[in-house]
Amino acid sequence: MPDRLSICAYPSKIAENGMQIMFPVAYFMFKREPILWYHPYMLEKDILLIINPNASKGKGRKRAHDIRDLFKAKGRQCTVAYTNEPGHAERLAAKGMQYGYREIIAAGGDGTVNEVLNGIMKSGNASSVAMGIIPIGRGNDFAWAAGIPRDMEKAVGLILSRSAVPVDVGIARGPEHPEGMYFLNGTGIGFEPMVNFRASEYRHLNGMPSYIMAFMDILRRFPDPYHLQVDIDDREFSLDTQQFSVLNGRRMGSAFVLGPKARIDDGYFDVMYVRKPVITRSALISAVACFLRGSHVEDTERFVYMNARKIRLQASGDVMQIHCDGEEFSRSGRWVECEILPGALRLYKPA
Repeated sequence: MPDRLSICAYPSKIAENGMQIMFPVAYFMFKREPILWYHPYMLEKDILLIINPNASKGKGRKRAHDIRDLFKAKGRQCTVAYTNEPGHAERLAAKGMQYGYREIIAAGGDGTVNEVLNGIMKSGNASSVAMGIIPIGRGNDFAWAAGIPRDMEKAVGLILSRSAVPVDVGIARGPEHPEGMYFLNGTGIGFEPMVNFRASEYRHLNGMPSYIMAFMDILRRFPDPYHLQVDIDDREFSLDTQQFSVLNGRRMGSAFVLGPKARIDDGYFDVMYVRKPVITRSALISAVACFLRGSHVEDTERFVYMNARKIRLQASGDVMQIHCDGEEFSRSGRWVECEILPGALRLYKPA
């Protein structure tokens, strides 16, 4: 079946028109599942809404209908696309770009936002599309930094009432992602991805409680510091640390304000790292208390906080756990490079 006939990889499960269900132009079996294919020209090319059906504590499908109705009430057509596996939102966004959608909305948490971002950025034509966010996921850290309201009706209203504005995008490259993985909120090594990865394993906890439980679990298995060779805007030095964060947004893990001075449109990362290895649990708890308040920027004896455009970390012997926007970037890499791309994405956000 020619690819031009499909709106996405699994259209029978996800393709709906904002006004009505589309009629299929073909029907066949794929991996023992019946698949309905829709000709893309049958779909209204107004707004593509990509939503995680498991978001909002499993109420994603109900939220999709509510969001679609909100757009419909304002005379806008909304094609709904449900994700069904990791990486699916990225493919859906790429298909949406291919088929001519110029407004692509991510409804979910930071993971869905990150995948949609990567689908847009990897198209090579990001300037032609405006991205919107409706934060209904487990973690909504970038939406918080961008000032996008949690209230669904207000988030839709923001998309309808404002023009998209340029915001910065980060790109991380490493052995497992030589072509790069884009991110909006931030990336990091050490405690941060350990907590993120552990929190994502909990099936019945969301938001702040999942991160608190993950942190308590990490306390029982105290990690050793990484031995790093660091290059920040061509300034090289060695560093032993258990936490190094590269931030575009301000908050990680629903509560940890790692980048209290960060702006998403200033053309710089905010870089934060711990100067010396944390060797006691009480010292770690004290550091985390600073992260919760964002007060580590004032504690120059324990923390470094600075701006940068390009960062490279090379581990000596150790493999690094690394995340991008809370999503797994690497569990076994020994180096990572991060670069800021000023104004690379058009986003609906408050003025």
